[in-house]
Amino acid sequence: MLTSKRTFSAAEEFTYNLKNLKLATIVGETTGGGAHPGGPRRINEHFAIWVPSGRAINPISKTNWEGTGVKPDVDVPADQALKVSHIAAMNKVLETVSEGERQHAIKQAIENVQRELDELKAGVKRNP
Repeated sequence: MLTSKRTFSAAEEFTYNLKNLKLATIVGETTGGGAHPGGPRRINEHFAIWVPSGRAINPISKTNWEGTGVKPDVDVPADQALKVSHIAAMNKVLETVSEGERQHAIKQAIENVQRELDELKAGVKRNP
């Protein structure tokens, strides 16, 4: 699952739950940290405050991600997360493949994505 610092609220709950259930590997940045539902309450004609009206509690961790966000399993900048995940997935598939030609094709694909990731890290602009 890919995250960024802009991942917030319900998307964080989904991420947090999958992480605690060990059903996903989280790749990217720590999320925004918004766990408590609520809304604005008008104080007077010029001011309002945001008041929480609930609290999400995960049954496994007995807590939530309010203020801290969900920490990824693999901490990388959001713009690199897809490529890092792609490489990890292809390496996982490679572990199960025994046929030589298929292994070679997967290794070639890994090298290509790794090259793209290295260019991204270096700030190299690619033509579409």
